[in-house]
Amino acid sequence: MSKIILTKTRNQINDLDTLPIYDRSLVDYSKYNKNIGHAGVKYSMAVQATRGCPYRCFYCDVYKTTLHHFRRSVDSIYEEVKMIADMGVKRIEFIDDIFNVKAKDFVEFFNRVIKDNLKVSFFFPTALKGDLLTKEVIDVMMQGGAVGVNVSLESASPRMQKVMRKNLNIEKFRENLEYLCSEYPEAVTTLNTMHGFPTETEEEAMMTLDFILSLKWVHFPYTHIVRIFPGTDLEKFALNHGVPRNAINESIDKSYHKVTPTLPFSREFTERYKLTFLKKYVLNKERLLKVLPVQMKHFTEDELNQRYSSYFPSKVKGLRDVLKIAGISEKDLKINCLKEEEIVIPELKKNIKKNFPKTDKNHSAFKILLINISTHFTNDKDISEYDVLEPPLGLIALQSYLNRSFKEKINGQIIKSRVDFDSYDELNKIVKDFNPDLIGVSSMTFHKDFFHEAILKIRQKGYNKMIVAGGPHPTTSYNEVLKDKNIDVCVIGEGEVTITDIIKKAMIRENSLLTNKDLNEIDGVAYNDIKKDRDFSVKGKKNKDTDSSSSGLYTTNKIIGQY
Repeated sequence: MSKIILTKTRNQINDLDTLPIYDRSLVDYSKYNKNIGHAGVKYSMAVQATRGCPYRCFYCDVYKTTLHHFRRSVDSIYEEVKMIADMGVKRIEFIDDIFNVKAKDFVEFFNRVIKDNLKVSFFFPTALKGDLLTKEVIDVMMQGGAVGVNVSLESASPRMQKVMRKNLNIEKFRENLEYLCSEYPEAVTTLNTMHGFPTETEEEAMMTLDFILSLKWVHFPYTHIVRIFPGTDLEKFALNHGVPRNAINESIDKSYHKVTPTLPFSREFTERYKLTFLKKYVLNKERLLKVLPVQMKHFTEDELNQRYSSYFPSKVKGLRDVLKIAGISEKDLKINCLKEEEIVIPELKKNIKKNFPKTDKNHSAFKILLINISTHFTNDKDISEYDVLEPPLGLIALQSYLNRSFKEKINGQIIKSRVDFDSYDELNKIVKDFNPDLIGVSSMTFHKDFFHEAILKIRQKGYNKMIVAGGPHPTTSYNEVLKDKNIDVCVIGEGEVTITDIIKKAMIRENSLLTNKDLNEIDGVAYNDIKKDRDFSVKGKKNKDTDSSSSGLYTTNKIIGQY
């Protein structure tokens, strides 16, 4: 059995301003804009201002994938935001974990927005840190165009805050959220909580529910059932406190509203908890009559349907069903949502081309196909899957970096499941037509089975060149990922410099092969140490080191269907 080799840790890029601006021409935004994204809206564009997180919450894998927290300068962030706004985009989402961690920069950014009178609505789908806000910070954020303001409590239990290492100042968090809801009712607030941490008691769970019920005007509160992901400290904590491994594995790919066997209390308690939450808060008539006019001002009916249907596993299809259940008639509240034509981005494709002109590629340019596996096919998606589509910003970052590094010598293509291919046949047609010299695949743990199946399907159609895996799942679980012999290398953490080094070595070897020695000289990778030199045969050329014909690792061995 082969041994897995983990090379030296790759140093993170600490000056994010040195990275190229994300090239928005690398994906077709027209394929995404009519779909709802992570911020719960259509026709938006995402910006990443930071990498990593300075906190070490035990349920999160962010600090495992990017150990240190670095941020772009305010100038860099603002210039990109202004460019996007000048292209006609009216909605911008920040996908950072805790964008407001440096309050001075946060305030300076919004002051720039206010000064230049940018007509943009801002959304924070991955949440701001609620106890770091102040009244002054909230004021400037709201004046600067914030609309979707998400904050994450997780638990109102002081003990659980310590256990999970979140260490929120709960009363400060409450004070800020109450101020936001009372002084800025036009803010569409989201409150995230989690239910069912190992060792959590029923009394502690009720503290969180009571916290939610005490805040009258939060727009979208959520109670997510805890998921225990591989490689997190929560996984170690759960195993140490008697949660069976098979219960963890069974729960990984379930949606966050589904009751799982990892819960520390009875199914009946959790069902009562959820029912109380829905009846007393989500469906509260008084609350809905106050918040819905604000929501209809900022969201289309499609967008609100998606939001409200996410509370219910079936039958309730959206806003109108919720109103019926809550006993709200057309006489009480007329449905008059934002019209889609008010948010459509005219001539976006033309404006993107203007800002990101194409460069001619050499006929012999190295071809890389980057595949994002993050949304199930239309025919395969679970009814409970939170159905959003977002351009793969991480792969856009990779290809932007490669284009700057190699210019006309690199030819990259980015594709995403369901958007660019909606079946394995469509995926393999893209692979066949593009004929890449290397394939990179990114995935999160939630989609790990889909990820492995897609790679298997590619191999079964005869692709015998290198496949590199990256992203959160391969980073935190490379030992598991590399049990799948259809995968050659895992990139650990940030990928720009690492994938550049892999391609440089492939180019030096005339796109022929990489050996164990080659890979061992690259920081930030994991791979299987096979007994003889690795033979990826990117173009099936002669192996200069061994003077033997190199036909490819996967043409001389059968495809591995199990891992």
